[in-house]
Amino acid sequence: MADITTLPIMTAADATSIGFARFNDVPTLPIDIPDGNFTISAKTTDGRRITFFFGEYRHGGPPSFVDIQYHDHGATIPNANGGRSPVFDVLTIGLGGRQVFDSRKIADDDKPSIAVILLGEPAAEPSARKD
Repeated sequence: MADITTLPIMTAADATSIGFARFNDVPTLPIDIPDGNFTISAKTTDGRRITFFFGEYRHGGPPSFVDIQYHDHGATIPNANGGRSPVFDVLTIGLGGRQVFDSRKIADDDKPSIAVILLGEPAAEPSARKD
C-alpha cells in the first residue's frame, strides 16, 4: 500500500503555510498524493459520492492527470468498458468569472461522465495568488 501522510483539517492559511494551494477561506484537509495511481473517495453527509483518480502516465511516477467522477446524479451512459457510467453537470469558470462551459444546457447523452484535469508541468515558482 502507498505511504499516505495524514494531516489534520486546518485553516486555509495554515495549509498554505506548509506548501499546499488555497481555495477559499474554509477548513482545508491537505493530502500528499503518492506516486503511482491513487483515488480519493469522498461522501457528503447526505450521501452524494465523488471520486478523484490521480493517474500516472509513467508507471510509478507522479500523477499527470486527475479524473473526477460524481456517482449519484441518476442518469448514466454506456462507457468504453461495456458498462454504464453516471453523468453529471459541470461548468467551467474563466476570465472574470465567465462560464465557458455549462453542461446543464445539454442533453444527458452529451453530459460528461468523467472530468479530466491535466496536470501540466509545475511552474518554476509557486504562484503568489491568494485565491
